[in-house]
Amino acid sequence: MNLTLAAAFLVGLAGSVHCLGMCGGISAALSMGTAGRHRVLGPVLNSAGRVTTYVLGGALVGALGWGLLELLGVPALGRGLMWFTAALFVIMGVSMLFRLPGLLWLERGGARLWRHLAPLARRSFLLRGPLGAYAAGLVWGWLPCGLVYTMLAAAAASGSPLHGAALMASFGLGTSLAMATTGYAAGSGGAGLGQRAWLRRPVGALLVLVGVWTALGAGAVFPGAGQGLGEPAGQPPSTAAYSGF
Repeated sequence: MNLTLAAAFLVGLAGSVHCLGMCGGISAALSMGTAGRHRVLGPVLNSAGRVTTYVLGGALVGALGWGLLELLGVPALGRGLMWFTAALFVIMGVSMLFRLPGLLWLERGGARLWRHLAPLARRSFLLRGPLGAYAAGLVWGWLPCGLVYTMLAAAAASGSPLHGAALMASFGLGTSLAMATTGYAAGSGGAGLGQRAWLRRPVGALLVLVGVWTALGAGAVFPGAGQGLGEPAGQPPSTAAYSGF
């Protein structure tokens, strides 16, 4: 796997700057009015539901990537998926460095799905107790986000539903620290983590580096372009390189 679980966690942790801008208000709103043990449990269950959605999405796109690679047997397809993922990381990083629109075009596409889910989201946000907090997180995970879509592309490039799910789980755990902290602070009447604009540039630089690393790794994992990895011409390409860490 080109993008390791540790790197996915780091991207989630660093990308929480972006996530707070998009989802910090949701986390705070879900936690307002909580008290006692639910002040801690609520934000944790919200994040657990969101990460569950990420894991399911990672498994789905990982299975899709595996199916395409098995069906077509073309290493160039895997390389193309990695390059696409690398380009998304670079775009996200540059947009954070220079405050550019970034992946708004991709998020607009996801917004169409969100419009259909919005009524369900509103109902789930009104639910009370642990089950309601988890259900709200499940729907929250579908909120259009360029960084999430970038990680889903990496999950698809992994060529395995298991590895795709693991990548998204690691990424989701990385983002959860900021989300849960913001939710807990809101439930306590605090101001959360506050503005961290100064982190945008180092985080943007990190995302660009991850993108470059992903692009450079594409040639190593998929060195062939229409021929198997080190296999004689005319032999069907092995998919072992697609499914290993």
